[in-house]
Amino acid sequence: MKTNKKKIWIGCGILCMLIGLISVWYAVTFNDSRLVAPMDFKNYVFDIRDLPMIVSVFLTCIYLVTLFVMLFIRAGKKQSQAEETAITRKINPRLGFLGILGFLGFAGFWTYPVDGTIFPFAFFLFFGFFGFYYEGRMSGTFMDERFRENIARAKLKAYRITFGVMLVALVILCQGKLFGNLEYTLIAAIITLSLALASGIFLSEYLLYRYDHGDQADEGEE
Repeated sequence: MKTNKKKIWIGCGILCMLIGLISVWYAVTFNDSRLVAPMDFKNYVFDIRDLPMIVSVFLTCIYLVTLFVMLFIRAGKKQSQAEETAITRKINPRLGFLGILGFLGFAGFWTYPVDGTIFPFAFFLFFGFFGFYYEGRMSGTFMDERFRENIARAKLKAYRITFGVMLVALVILCQGKLFGNLEYTLIAAIITLSLALASGIFLSEYLLYRYDHGDQADEGEE
């Protein structure tokens, strides 16, 4: 990504953050903390004073969705270029910090008792983004036959672990209601599925890094 585009995206992110902070301040100061403090949305009635908070949340969601779509498209282009040049795509290891978004999954334990929202639990999937750190450490590596074998080994082991976790969770959760509550069973399924997929994404990069550097260490000893 060019420097100018990076500055634009960073600027948009900072702008969304500032708008959000101003909206929260306005809601707390002039609107009795509506849409900030926990509230029952089943009986929610729109008020014109809610508009700043709604707009700020809407803009932030658009920004995040657009950002992730752009990163996904860019990652696909780099992957195709890597296949053509036989050199791994260049990724900044600091992208691994995106894995911190996985902690947003714990917000589900707060939103579920308030209004029954369980969507935040899906954010546990973002823990897999910690794998970008190891992929970044291997940026620009020539993919010889040994490296490609290590890719296959790493992916196979990661897929086995992911499948094993999902299979065990399926067997346990299908026994009946968790703690006598069907909603708890659904929540456990979402959390398990998200963490299993995250582990698969992370392990495929971590194991490749370990295998590749292990082979290099063996060659050095020889």
